[in-house]
Amino acid sequence: MDLNKILEYQKLDSQLVKIERQLKDNANKKNASKMHSNMKEAQNRSFKLEEKAGSLLNEIEKVKKQFKIQQDKMDEFSSKNLETLSKDEIDKLAMLKDKLAQNLAILERNLSSLAENVNSVLSDFNKTIKIFNNCKEEYAKSKSAYEDDVKAVEENQKEISSKLQTLAKSIDPKIIEAYQKRRKENIFPVVVPLAGNSCGGCQFELPYANISKLEDEGILTCEHCHRLIYKLK
Repeated sequence: MDLNKILEYQKLDSQLVKIERQLKDNANKKNASKMHSNMKEAQNRSFKLEEKAGSLLNEIEKVKKQFKIQQDKMDEFSSKNLETLSKDEIDKLAMLKDKLAQNLAILERNLSSLAENVNSVLSDFNKTIKIFNNCKEEYAKSKSAYEDDVKAVEENQKEISSKLQTLAKSIDPKIIEAYQKRRKENIFPVVVPLAGNSCGGCQFELPYANISKLEDEGILTCEHCHRLIYKLK
């Protein structure tokens, strides 16, 4: 087996790996991803705040109805002619009016508290929408910048890929298939030398039988990291 060809292939492929890693760790890409996550978080929060505001408004309507009922009762008692009532009836009426007044005071406090909660929710909602819009703007900028970064290396990637395709034709199909399979699994470097009695990639010590097999076949798959091991002559 011609090791030089597969090593030449890997050396060329390393340029492609470098570009891929740079794009993966690209600051604009990471910021775009972060802004996208922030947008989703803000959107989910806005939905919850809308639900909460709707629930509070429903509660306000219920309290208003109760307030109206109590107020009508209070007006009814206030319109009674006291001169036609006995002392016991007047005392009883006074107690009922006091109770109604207490109920009205409680309902008024509840309305005030609910109104404050609604205002708080609306304020939080407006802040959340502002955050969403800011993140959306930042996302668009970072996404556009990343796309420019991709375009900047696109021609180089195509050129390297074309050279790799040409070179692959001169390599044993089984070897190139094994190489490309590991490459897709993000194993790199794929082809490594034997280091003493160990894999040059993961330093896993090979059994003696495997070393003998390596000497016979010229290349061996590491049982631990699955790299392709060769022995330097």
